Amino acid sequence: HALPSISAENALVETVRFAAHQAGIALDRAEALPWLVTACVLASQQAAALALRAVGDEIPERVGAAELLLRASNVSRLPAPFTLPLTASERRDFDLLVESRNAAEHPRGRTWHITARTLSRGLPIAVRCVRHLVLIQPPVPNLVGKDQAAEIKNGLEAIDALAVFLSGEA
Repeated sequence: HALPSISAENALVETVRFAAHQAGIALDRAEALPWLVTACVLASQQAAALALRAVGDEIPERVGAAELLLRASNVSRLPAPFTLPLTASERRDFDLLVESRNAAEHPRGRTWHITARTLSRGLPIAVRCVRHLVLIQPPVPNLVGKDQAAEIKNGLEAIDALAVFLSGEA
């Protein structure tokens, strides 16, 4: 039996929805944190892949999250004004989030831990990537549908709220 397929756009919506749910319960349930981190990194990858494919960029079969974001921040791959603005400092913060995701996905039989600092710095980068590439400056009109955009926007706001709380700025 063939299983139903899911469009890249709907997959992004579902990933953001899942991440927002994890963000909503993360302070009460530590087991939500690895799922939150994993989903936020994945959403960034999905948004970058959508934007890059929309301009005809050939994405390698095996490409890491950081590499996708670097491609999206390269004006020769994603032309201005669609290029993802990503500073070296933001890249380092995102890399820490990816390292935490990798530790959760490749367990070594040890306790998994992430700091509030890594979350409060990394989550906003992931959120900003999705927001910029899909909602604010998509490389083609209607990269996602109106309802999809509204769901993504709401989910990103929930993730942002957790990051702000963890940063102590709330």
